[in-house]
Amino acid sequence: MLKNIALIILVAGAATAMVWAIIKQPSATTVSPATENYTISKTGIHYHPKLDIYIKGQLQTIPTNIGIGAVHLPIHTHAADHIIHLEFSRLVTLDDTRLQEFFKIWNKKFDANCIFDNCNGPSGTVKMFVNGQPNSEFEKYPMKNDDRIEIRYE
Repeated sequence: MLKNIALIILVAGAATAMVWAIIKQPSATTVSPATENYTISKTGIHYHPKLDIYIKGQLQTIPTNIGIGAVHLPIHTHAADHIIHLEFSRLVTLDDTRLQEFFKIWNKKFDANCIFDNCNGPSGTVKMFVNGQPNSEFEKYPMKNDDRIEIRYE
């Protein structure tokens, strides 16, 4: 009987410690001191930013099924509608949502100096706008739900 009571107390103590640890977990917007990489969500996200790319005034096609194949990547496209799908079902960090991640999956070049094979110089300059406002984060921009991202080389 005494052993059963001790076991109950031990189990109750362990359960209390687990609940306390869960309650005291950092919030969904924590910073890792080593990387300054924020946690966006612990349980996943489902974002749909739109990306338009113009080269010398010509809207570029973003193909269907980027990131979809033998492995279904969390950043992908379904249709040629310029919608990027960010569908994570796990912990998501700020770095996971950066625009450069989409371009890596697509295997295309994009940064402050180049979009595809078009680099800053006499022929034009890379510019980026998010929701109608100039943005200088370029490849480092963390995409958000319903963003309207426009990259221009002109």
